[in-house]
Amino acid sequence: MMEDFWDPYGEPPEEDPDELEDDGLPPIHTLTLEGLAPLRPELISGVLRESGKMLLAGPSKAGKSFAMIELALCLSAGKPWLGRFECKAGKTLYVNLEIDRNSFLYRVHDVYQALFPDEDIEHPSFLKNLTIWNLRGYCIEWPHFVETICRRVKHENFEAIIIDPFYKLNAGSENDAYQMAQFASGLDCIAKASGAAIIYCHHHSKGDQGWKNSMDRASGSGVFARDVDALLDIIELELPPDRQREGVTAWRIEGTLREFPKFPPVNLWFEFPVHRLDGNGTLQDINPDEAAPAWQRGAKARKGKAKQAKQSKKEAFDTAYNALCLGGDAPTVQDMIEYYTEQNEDGEVQKPTS
Repeated sequence: MMEDFWDPYGEPPEEDPDELEDDGLPPIHTLTLEGLAPLRPELISGVLRESGKMLLAGPSKAGKSFAMIELALCLSAGKPWLGRFECKAGKTLYVNLEIDRNSFLYRVHDVYQALFPDEDIEHPSFLKNLTIWNLRGYCIEWPHFVETICRRVKHENFEAIIIDPFYKLNAGSENDAYQMAQFASGLDCIAKASGAAIIYCHHHSKGDQGWKNSMDRASGSGVFARDVDALLDIIELELPPDRQREGVTAWRIEGTLREFPKFPPVNLWFEFPVHRLDGNGTLQDINPDEAAPAWQRGAKARKGKAKQAKQSKKEAFDTAYNALCLGGDAPTVQDMIEYYTEQNEDGEVQKPTS
């Protein structure tokens, strides 16, 4: 048996060859390029292969769950997702951790009718491929979740497992690289046990995201971006007044892919409850802040700070004015000056500081 600890500067302990045969890891092979096994089939064309891992990242209330429901239905039906990405038809499991069960079912119903208006809602041809596991209200620790789902899906032949959202999984601090590496290993376990692709969604970090690279927008550790085979990031586009429509928002999806070339940004309209492809190129010339020159981004940031400072001064002035009005009479200019005037330790009058 190998020692639990050995001196890295000394001689390693002798290893028993028989023990290495049963260490739970695959054997080491000499490289050969003959008789290569075929690549795994594409589940989402040009984005994700079977048994791969994909993350959809976006800001809060960006319609990520709607996009995930759209994907689940398109995978079940073998229809293009977002009008852009062809999907292989197959069984799909949707793990709903966030939305009330009845609300979630109504949401699926609404998305189904919007995506497939010609389908008979009473006798759907492909909904048999979609399985829902509602877990809202169940506080499950990540190791227990991995163990349980691996056991339940082992013989179900799912093509995809969608987990929505990450933050409900109790998988540790999203800023801790070690804990997120353990989370990523858990996803690998689920993929290996089920043979399915694992797809989940996560939120952006706080603050303006336009200037960031798409790989850096997801909140927390960089493990999120580095681990998955496909990172799809969605960001809102700020529309000029002449293109704005009530109840309709504009979005752009960018992809960082391990198995495929990067695809051109995909522009979308979101009109409840579904996303629609911008087929006529209306959004083509609208760029988030990251596409602007550095001086332009800096000017916008300074403008925002100046606006905030102006608002703070106005609030301070209103506070002083209202305080002086408590005496019954409107304050004079001199009253306001005296209110703002500070005195030093010797009682000498100083000029107002703001």
